[in-house]
Amino acid sequence: MLAKKCYWLMMLSLLLLPFSTTAQATPVEDQVAVLITGWGMPAGYNFNYAWTTSNYPRIGDKTPDWVTSEAEEAALCKIGHVGEWGQRSHIGMLPWMITFEVAGYEEFWDYTGIYIFEGGVYKSPNPAIAAVDPGVDIPAGTPIVPLKDVLDHTGSLSYPVDSRTGEDHLDGWYRIGDWDNPFSNGIHDLVEGGPPYYKRLHGIIGQPADPAEALEPVPAVQEQDYYLEHLMDTAFGDRIDMRYGNYTAVKDDNGTSITKMHDDVAEEFADEGFTKMLLARETTDFNNYALEFMTGNYVKERLCELGKLDSMEIHMSRQVGRTPEFNTMNIINLRPYIESFTEGSTIAIIYVTRGLTWGKKETTGLFGSPHPWSKEVYHDNAYLNYLSLKKALRAEFGGRYDLVFTHEGIETDLREDNFYTYGLGNDVDLKGYGGETVFASIRDKIQQAKADGIDKMIIVPGHWNYDNLDTILRMKELNDIPLPPKSNLEAGIFEWTHCEPAGSWNATSETWDGIDDVACDDPTSVATIIAAPSYSYVSEEFAVSYYVMLRGALEKFGLFPYGEEPDIDATRMVAKLSGGIVTVTDPTSPIAGASIAIPADPYPGYPEGFTWEAGLPDTAVPINDPADTNDCMWEDTHISIGFQASPPAMTSATSVGPAVHIGPYRTIFNRDVTITVPYDSALAGTQAVNVYIYNHITESWDAIAPDVVNPLTGTVTFTTQVLGLFQAAAANPTLISLSSFTATPDMSSVLLSWSTESESNNAGFNIYRAHLKDGPYVKINKTLIPAWGSLTRGAAYEFLDKDLLNVMTYYYKLEDIDNSGAATLHGPVKATPRWIYGLR
Repeated sequence: MLAKKCYWLMMLSLLLLPFSTTAQATPVEDQVAVLITGWGMPAGYNFNYAWTTSNYPRIGDKTPDWVTSEAEEAALCKIGHVGEWGQRSHIGMLPWMITFEVAGYEEFWDYTGIYIFEGGVYKSPNPAIAAVDPGVDIPAGTPIVPLKDVLDHTGSLSYPVDSRTGEDHLDGWYRIGDWDNPFSNGIHDLVEGGPPYYKRLHGIIGQPADPAEALEPVPAVQEQDYYLEHLMDTAFGDRIDMRYGNYTAVKDDNGTSITKMHDDVAEEFADEGFTKMLLARETTDFNNYALEFMTGNYVKERLCELGKLDSMEIHMSRQVGRTPEFNTMNIINLRPYIESFTEGSTIAIIYVTRGLTWGKKETTGLFGSPHPWSKEVYHDNAYLNYLSLKKALRAEFGGRYDLVFTHEGIETDLREDNFYTYGLGNDVDLKGYGGETVFASIRDKIQQAKADGIDKMIIVPGHWNYDNLDTILRMKELNDIPLPPKSNLEAGIFEWTHCEPAGSWNATSETWDGIDDVACDDPTSVATIIAAPSYSYVSEEFAVSYYVMLRGALEKFGLFPYGEEPDIDATRMVAKLSGGIVTVTDPTSPIAGASIAIPADPYPGYPEGFTWEAGLPDTAVPINDPADTNDCMWEDTHISIGFQASPPAMTSATSVGPAVHIGPYRTIFNRDVTITVPYDSALAGTQAVNVYIYNHITESWDAIAPDVVNPLTGTVTFTTQVLGLFQAAAANPTLISLSSFTATPDMSSVLLSWSTESESNNAGFNIYRAHLKDGPYVKINKTLIPAWGSLTRGAAYEFLDKDLLNVMTYYYKLEDIDNSGAATLHGPVKATPRWIYGLR
């Protein structure tokens, strides 16, 4: 599959490479080093990854206990460390006596050992650790418990058997010792827990165990990377150098690194003479912990140690969510599941973000957790992403389906009223301020929807860039959602549908009883629930969504894609604290009067400054009302306004104003900013004027409802939370009012579907197909598809394109013909057939 995609990407690259590639190479000091970071999990079980993944990203780098001042810490390049003096570290994800061995608290560090029983002795999965003879080395009374029976601190099983089959994927693995009868072996318990954790994971989800395959990323990540590399190379050529670095490196059986640590890659860049660096992370939600602490601070520490931090210009790319591309990607991804229900159905949309719930304390002595959760804008941002998608899904499907986003039949955008959930938590750790449960789990919202009488639900994992241990396993186990069959997972099929009875809350055990899945025709079934995949099926769309964020970050270095360089007519540094206004004041500019007004920080120092000193609240308060966010801007930013001389063509509207670039491209705000763009009121005449923002997935323009259209000043004013390319336009009069045109892939086929709201003098339709977006297009229907709609009534149409090649992307245009022979084209849309669709 990937070989075919690589071939087509190579061919496209040859066709689309900019002519400037023949020009003189860009000097390294003028290039931007683009470092893509992340967990770097391999596609199969790899012992070295499992053994080392806790050391660096979870345990962290400790500030020596003799350091007692910021000056001493800075001299050692300990950047971004948190906690109390004497117990500070880079990450601080766990309480101190677990993260670091502290005198007098050694058992918190190591009170058990994990071994495999072979040949009459207990062997560590790490061959460097001595085996244990049960008759000699284990004191009498020390418990030896199969891992499948080990309980965690909440009384839940730590390594349960496979819920689908009862198979024990850790058969022969044991834990020696417990809290009352410790068995210390000198190895951090967190590190020892890595191999069985990942061994069980890969046993359940069926990823390969062969070392050669295990060293590769999963197929969806490979596809995303191929598409992204093509887009970045086409747009920027040798002006950038993009590489990958991970929080944990994968090693072969000889201990040789196959993948690289991200700070090692940063050192490579610095040694090669780069002086500009972009740090990025593939995720839909901005995560302060992942980007600032994991990526930024570790890289900065290394550059500081090399003496090169002060000479390196560093910027960060934030997120993928809340953009036109994010919304479109989700619509494409969710369409098959929404449309699997009959039109008119009521469907609850249960949105899932990762689950970093808000921390209650930052430091309280040895047992404090200095993890920087309290400094997050994660919560505000993730919820605003959800609201953006909520609006887009209603616009796309609301005419045919009753999509429900809130409980109790109320219409509100308050977070606690919406079916918005945290996937990696349950009621135990979803506590917020005041001891109240302010964060909802997936199970909470499923039960709320059932109580409201909703019998159809779709769970939408909206945070992750592909289906991984979180979406496949952890969030389902935590929320009593059945896992897909292993055969499906091995075939790359991640969605799963099940049915459930009503269930009831057990106040004694604080759990939901009676929610095991049942046959959908069982009389006790009250809900059909589809657990949708993350973005594994839309690798190209995710790559485009990621690309537009990267191009915006590269704009901070003065780089624009080839052929898309705007003429900047106004620029200003706008401070996060004070906000500000940027306006094009030159009367000779084609975009004179264009402006953006950015609100000030509504709560200065909140939540970024929480340290729990005297007089401060006990905990941070997360967003509930989207109009009352903790932030507006995320950082001080140079905002620019420019004129785009050759914007992409409009097909569904007629431009009545210049294309205005406001950047950095795809900059995100947590509150509305107000933008004004000019238009030609004489050209618009009496036509209704909208503002449009360019969408790189559909390669078309999305309408934004204006707040004020002023023909006297020739300006349109609107609000948004996303920057990009804007243009005022008037909608085109058409023979038909087309409400949708989609291409749905299957095995060796594509289903074309379109619907109209009304039709005037319409004779029928033709379908055209191409292998490239720009054609050539060939008509594939033998006879005209007759029209059924009228001026007062629309109609729905389908056309099945069969006998296609799997893993080949096809582009389609729809043509409507009026009774006089005049034709109007719509599209294109695209789809990629895959053989896995035949397994559904």
